Amino acid sequence: MNEKKTKIVCTIGPASETPEMIRQLISAGMNVARLNFSHGNYAEYSRIIKTIRSVSAKMKQTVAIMQDLQGPKIRIGEMPKEGVWIKEGQKLTLTTKEIMGNEKEIPVQYKNLPKDIDTKDRILINDGMIELKVKKVKKEDIECEVTTGGLVKSHKGINVPTASISANPITEKDKQDLIFGIKNDIDYVALSFVKNAKNIRELRELIRLRHGKVKIIAKIERHEAIDNMEEIIHEADGVMVARGDLGVEIPAENVPVIQKNIIRMATIHGKPVITATEMLQSMIENPRATRAEISDVANAVFDHTDAIMLSNETAVGKYPIQAVQTMTKVSLAIEKEMNRRHLFLQNKLFEKDIPLSFATCTAAADWAKNIGAKLMVASTSSGFTAQQIAKHRIHIPLIVITEDPKVRNQLQMVWGINKVIVKKINPKNHLKEIRKLLVDKRMVHKDDKVIVVANLDKNEKHISTIVI
Repeated sequence: MNEKKTKIVCTIGPASETPEMIRQLISAGMNVARLNFSHGNYAEYSRIIKTIRSVSAKMKQTVAIMQDLQGPKIRIGEMPKEGVWIKEGQKLTLTTKEIMGNEKEIPVQYKNLPKDIDTKDRILINDGMIELKVKKVKKEDIECEVTTGGLVKSHKGINVPTASISANPITEKDKQDLIFGIKNDIDYVALSFVKNAKNIRELRELIRLRHGKVKIIAKIERHEAIDNMEEIIHEADGVMVARGDLGVEIPAENVPVIQKNIIRMATIHGKPVITATEMLQSMIENPRATRAEISDVANAVFDHTDAIMLSNETAVGKYPIQAVQTMTKVSLAIEKEMNRRHLFLQNKLFEKDIPLSFATCTAAADWAKNIGAKLMVASTSSGFTAQQIAKHRIHIPLIVITEDPKVRNQLQMVWGINKVIVKKINPKNHLKEIRKLLVDKRMVHKDDKVIVVANLDKNEKHISTIVI
């Protein structure tokens, strides 16, 4: 009952893919394992998924698995191994022709780039380290002037913050990767380069056609996504604040404001939100985080993010276990302070009437806080009820009962849900069964006050009941 409430997502890679490393990551506080499908092959992914499932089962610790799709390749093509230096003020041509790059011509992998941009647009390379100004656009070539020079190497990313890239976020590779993920029973799929809610609906249809039960995380990393943020959050099952690309697509100084807005909006909707990218970047090489990184993690927890994510820190870093331990310590420290303040987030979605299910969960969380309940219990078929309670961020332990093991896995992404029991409850005798379950598992004692939120219908958005 004293576990941290903020969840930790760890990217699995060469530094962390062995059974022993997975075991240590779970012990240190990992709740969700992320597989980056921009790297690796199916044999490697299959082995890692089996390792995660096997180790977590032996430890009796549920771990969700998230597949992160690569998305379209808007990248530099082939360059000499040592790269090419370009200087401020020089003329440079980006071309869709398949050539070996040089100091005058640089190939790009995305064939429609000349169609998507116009004169005076800005092109950024390598996370914005290099900047070009478009002077003239031809069928296959983009003539530019270098405004910020640097070293250009193969496959570095390209961003165009002043234009809208027409590429579909779901590529043919992504479709094949998704099929693999569904076959291997992943819990979440993260969609890159989301622009609008239509992208989410297209991915959901692909999942439906494959009879998958995978939930969708929308990565907010494009400037178009900021304009369509609420419709994306409404359509997706969760969101990720992908600060790397986002900090190139929009001015970096605006990212903290956008981050707070995304977290606030996702929490209001009761959708899990992940804060990601460079949270403990220095720990790729160093055993201790900087004070600034500690503050970054702490502020995300203060802002009520559901999860905080490690990328290269656990995938290829020298100190993956220490990075997770650091996040756990920070989360526990901040949560202790937040609990002391006795906060209750209203998280009211609508100014007028709200749906019965929303009102019921809000009332249940408020009552639990006001009567000093020992714990709360949510009976749920999809996870919806549990998420609607958790979004109020009260620090009373929340026990979730579901008959679906997949829901148990997926709730590992949600703030404050650390105990999920897989059991079918008879709706005609639900209170007696839940009471017996709590007593048998020694979760309650005589005179303890417990709030039970039970849904007696498969459609959780329609019927909810509260019992004290």
